[in-house]
Amino acid sequence: MLPVLMIIGVVRLWTVRGPAWTQPITGPLAAIFLVAVSGFPPGELGLTTAGFWYGVSAVAVITLGYAIAVRLPVARRFFRTDYPRPRYTALVAVPLATVVFEEVAFRGVLWTLISREHGTAWATGVTAVLFGLWHLGPARPWTDALATGVAGVLLGVLRGLSGGLLTPVLAHWAADGIGVLAAARVARSRRDASDTCAP
Repeated sequence: MLPVLMIIGVVRLWTVRGPAWTQPITGPLAAIFLVAVSGFPPGELGLTTAGFWYGVSAVAVITLGYAIAVRLPVARRFFRTDYPRPRYTALVAVPLATVVFEEVAFRGVLWTLISREHGTAWATGVTAVLFGLWHLGPARPWTDALATGVAGVLLGVLRGLSGGLLTPVLAHWAADGIGVLAAARVARSRRDASDTCAP
């Protein structure tokens, strides 16, 4: 467990301090290294196609949620971030720099280590707490860690139900990646409205 946590800590430091352009490369490489260090066969870590339809369903539900949210004035105010390259962020940066490593680390290696000794409920709870702590940072409010901890519970439940990492990977990507595209749409509509109102 300790070597795995140390690797996760080093990767977290790199995501904060390292150059942004390297993250889509180092994320998958770090995930491969973590799998190798864990000593578990890929199937035991959930690196299979199990849960494909669970994952597709999760993507559909999340997409529908965003589609509704961007049309509701009360929800649109939560989309505050404007991404300069939303398609790149959603389709490259999010899956490669964020989702792959985080899911392999938390719902793959750590989840397997803990569930072997203590069962899936403990694995889900502990990895959710660690997932929340992973998102603490000097420029981020503590509510981010709380929200990602709750998300970690849901992703852990999906890992247990589906029997693999594919479902939490797809759900995680949808929550982040489609969220980026939704935020870009809201920002674009605000700019269009501002241009229309300008004299």
